[in-house]
Amino acid sequence: MFWGISPALDLQQEYLRYGDDSAYELNFLVIGGSDARHLIKTLAEAYRHTRRYMNLFVIDGCPELVARQLLLLSLSLEKTTRCGLLEKTRRFLEIYGNLLLRPPTSRYLIAKARQLVGMITNPDYMNCLLPCISIEQMKYRERDYMENLLNFWTTGNTNQFNACELWEHRIRLSLGVRYDNRVGVYDWDFHMRLRENASQICFQEYKHFREHGVAFTWLETEVCRPNVSLAAGVYKCGDRYLHRGYLGDMVTSPYVAYGLDSEDKDLLKSSHGVNYKRATDVSERNVMRLLYELENRERFDADVMNIDSKQNLGMVVLSDFDAKISETGPEAPLLLREDRNTYINVDYGKVHFLSPSALEHYPHKPQFQGLFHGVFIGQNMLSRIKPSVWSMARDDAIVIMESRKYMVELKRDDVKAFGDQIQQAAAAAQGEKTGSFDPQTDDFARFLIRRRSESSDFSA
Repeated sequence: MFWGISPALDLQQEYLRYGDDSAYELNFLVIGGSDARHLIKTLAEAYRHTRRYMNLFVIDGCPELVARQLLLLSLSLEKTTRCGLLEKTRRFLEIYGNLLLRPPTSRYLIAKARQLVGMITNPDYMNCLLPCISIEQMKYRERDYMENLLNFWTTGNTNQFNACELWEHRIRLSLGVRYDNRVGVYDWDFHMRLRENASQICFQEYKHFREHGVAFTWLETEVCRPNVSLAAGVYKCGDRYLHRGYLGDMVTSPYVAYGLDSEDKDLLKSSHGVNYKRATDVSERNVMRLLYELENRERFDADVMNIDSKQNLGMVVLSDFDAKISETGPEAPLLLREDRNTYINVDYGKVHFLSPSALEHYPHKPQFQGLFHGVFIGQNMLSRIKPSVWSMARDDAIVIMESRKYMVELKRDDVKAFGDQIQQAAAAAQGEKTGSFDPQTDDFARFLIRRRSESSDFSA
């Protein structure tokens, strides 16, 4: 929950490997993406392909994930006129994967939450600022809950969301009698399970995340405000808000989406098993590239940007800080510009958020029959996929199913058993393998829908 456990994908590139490259419009369905990584990467790298319009339909398990994706998308689509590209990148990563935030990022989150409340309650306002995002197909009760959730975000550090205590409670509950030897548990999980699949992650940063819930750190920053966007089950009770605390991942870490590989291969160097760069540094470069290409629609070149790549932080030992919430008063209000020029104009695609019940009802709607060129299914939603869902996919559609390769808490037999479930789902979809699939080594299983003979219609 809150972040995905597989690298970000360019869905258009995935389809064009096997599909019709003369199509003038593409439709993709993302089920259980958990965050906006596939959406951002697909939109950011659209300029690398022939210009065509894209509709990205998103179904997730709960409104908290939709609200987070709205937050991350709106942040990504802001122009770098108010803050620089580096600050925007770090702000994104903090909100994405840190339990604690810097005060400036916390103020930004509060201001952005106020703006998103206006967008959710007024579709015309959203269409004016972010015409490339739509929530009109979500149910009113889900929008009402999201409004309540976003109002909770606006309370910042003055609410009852004590992130540090909640994290500590979850650690004690999950480890039980092993709590006093928790560093040994972190060491075992890292070296025996995570290291073999995600070698770019350094043990020091992984241990720091497991202990404090803070994944992305930089030498000159200090975090002391709760990341209220990680709260779940929020309900208003009089003048107060009740919530179920933090219910997200505490074991796998948020490094998987952006921090394991990069187009800049110099970031992936290592010596005697020690990385020159942390997964944090790789994530920063990858997110910076996506945000730059999303705004400028041209290749990102780190050398032209004069980015310092010489610092070796792979062996840096992070000091144990006293993780606690700063007991200051309310945040100083931050005002965001509210005009059309604040956001990047994305005229080549649109993101449509759907209700979770769409998995039940949309396969029976005529306009969705054979609509999607590509379908992504997250590991947490595979059990909810019924055979009727596949009627929404074209005969040449690419189906991408997420494996549980990076889930540290699972045994190898469990990972392999989930691979068998993927094979069964592919058989129900009449999917044809694009290659071999090993659930213990592959991030995804890819299949092509082949309902008819080889003379299938590949027209757009």
